[in-house]
Order: sequence, then C-alpha cells, then structure tokens
Amino acid sequence: MIKLLYIAATIILLIIIVFFVLGVISKNGQAPGLKDGQLQACASTENCVISETVDGIKNTIEPFTFEGDINTSIIKLKTAIESMKGEIVIVEEGYIASTFTSGIFGFVDDLEVRVTEDKKVHFRSSSRVGKSDLGANKKRVDELKRLLKE
Repeated sequence: MIKLLYIAATIILLIIIVFFVLGVISKNGQAPGLKDGQLQACASTENCVISETVDGIKNTIEPFTFEGDINTSIIKLKTAIESMKGEIVIVEEGYIASTFTSGIFGFVDDLEVRVTEDKKVHFRSSSRVGKSDLGANKKRVDELKRLLKE
C-alpha cells in the first residue's frame, strides 16, 4: 500500500515538473506576426483562436467592428489589453502584439490584434505550448471585445 502511495506521489510530482518546464519553455518565442498583411493562421490545435478568414479552421471567431478612427481604436485596444494584465510587446501601424502569462506555471500566450481600414479588429490568441488551453484564448478575446464595447 505504501509502495502505491510513493508511485502515485512520484507521478504527480513528475506531472508538476513537466508543467513548470513547459512554462519555462513558453517564455521563449514571440508572436508569429503578420504574413502578407494578415494574422498568421493557427496550427491545427485547440489552443488558438483567430478571426481572419481562414478556410478549414474550426477555431475561427468573429472580428470586432469599431466606430471612429484607427488611432483611437489602437489606443483603446492598448488600454484594454493592459487592464487585462497583458504586456504589450509590439505596436506598429494597425497592429499590436502582446503576451499574457498564467499564474501558477507561467505559461505565455500571444495575443495579436490587427485593425483594418474597414473598421474591423481581427484577433489571434494562441498558447505557445501544448495542444489545449481549456478555452482560455477564446475567453481572453471575448473579454477584450467586451472592454472595447464600453
């Protein structure tokens, strides 16, 4: 019986170590950026959502339509991202790249935003490691959209 407890404790400890290592690994890297003026497609994993029109991707979400000019929307986006505890990494014309870090294991996710002339805000939110995020990236984009409506 005690042997089984040691085995179970060892397995749990190994799982925790793996998650911490993945958290460290996720700190390396950066957002994919734009390709041909659009956000890059998600890999075929469940840890990414995107609003650019991409055929065959099940994690497609709706873009946000804004009123006003692009500069005002960029300022509003930066404020909203920072209020969500995101770290802004890149701000270019019509584009923002930011990162979000999870609390316990320190996983890093990338949130990219592209603002278009036709008053659309496109999103790409993706985990750097793993295959599933339990819906965290979609929730993040939904929260950002909610803040933009205020």
